[in-house]
Amino acid sequence: MKEFLLPLLLALPLPAQAGGPCGNFDRPAKELAALVTEAPSGLEKVFDKSLFSYVSREKLALVLSDLRRDSGAVRARVFVSSDNACSAHFLFDTDKGYRVPTALTLNPDTGRLSGVFFGVPYRADMTLAKARAELAALPGRTSLLAIKLGEKPEAVETLNENEQFASGSAFKLYVLGALLEEKFPWDKVVRLRDEDKSLPSGKLRGWPEGAPLTAHTLAALMISESDNTATDALIAALGRRRIEAALPALGHSNPYLLRPFLTTGEFFRLKADSEAALKYQNLAVEERYDFLKSLKKRPLSPEGLRQSPFALNGVEWLISPGDMCRAMDYFLRKDSREALEILAVNTGLAMPPGKYLYAGYKGGSEPGVLSMAWLLKNSRSEWYCLAAAWNNEAANLEEKKFFAVMQGALSALAGRGAE
Repeated sequence: MKEFLLPLLLALPLPAQAGGPCGNFDRPAKELAALVTEAPSGLEKVFDKSLFSYVSREKLALVLSDLRRDSGAVRARVFVSSDNACSAHFLFDTDKGYRVPTALTLNPDTGRLSGVFFGVPYRADMTLAKARAELAALPGRTSLLAIKLGEKPEAVETLNENEQFASGSAFKLYVLGALLEEKFPWDKVVRLRDEDKSLPSGKLRGWPEGAPLTAHTLAALMISESDNTATDALIAALGRRRIEAALPALGHSNPYLLRPFLTTGEFFRLKADSEAALKYQNLAVEERYDFLKSLKKRPLSPEGLRQSPFALNGVEWLISPGDMCRAMDYFLRKDSREALEILAVNTGLAMPPGKYLYAGYKGGSEPGVLSMAWLLKNSRSEWYCLAAAWNNEAANLEEKKFFAVMQGALSALAGRGAE
């Protein structure tokens, strides 16, 4: 189980250096667009040498050629905004009908690009109805929910929105929500225990036992980096029964499906052992709690993880898109500054520049599983939730296809109702 970040990160944009305003970005954007070819050359004339300490020329050329192969040649550039004197956002439109969010940073002393970021390419003509159709055409089971939140929620586009899906790390929304529902102090110190250390994603598994961490720090790592050790430390601090008791308030339509509320360590141990997973699934719910206790002494090993889908309905956190949007609505109604800020650290995909005043996010992935959910405030101060999931027991998923649809859906939803 891992969290995904922006999948087409070419190079981390470097801070603008001192030296004065960078002026018009049209020239460097044009030069970058011209490099989106099958065999990019002359990179040193466009990119500042400082960039090559972060990414090799070969890797840079590969990303540019892959972009050309998958999305087409850039035929138009649309300036969107400038964050400061030396960084700007563009939309690159390609001859295959794709739109590529692009961010540039210039070295003002050389006038060359010191940082470049390509977001997920998406169909320029994408609508929510088309997003629904494209998801429905994928193999396996898929779902989508775009809903306007408020006193009278208004569903905008739906696909299997009330069906339960394996969700991966999206379940961590319920741990964050339980912190609020149980009024757990953000500044309460939790000592890291070896028994709570889980497998990646996350970096806390390498920290020493007894390290003091606040609930706020653990929650921020759990949501923004999907740190599994942070998650299990919070589940232990809260108690799984308290999290289960909070599920109705957090909007889950069938809390029974999340009992017992698995830690990530338990999840990994069950997924790695077919016999244990089968026995667990055949036990009555109350018997499963004692069974999970017996798993604690089994070692966790990344080598034991499966690389193909397994037990998506039996060893999982089952959540529908409707459930995810009700959880997001809970955070909106609670209006917790801390929770909303934590949700906004990692937006999952690039937000359409200037289209959203707020974007909070949580998603998840594992073999055969993808899920994404956003809480969004558009430029007209209207609140929406966008959620989707894709499960396939038979094969691993093509992540790029899912990301492209959802990137397009984010753009389409932002434009809904705009004049």
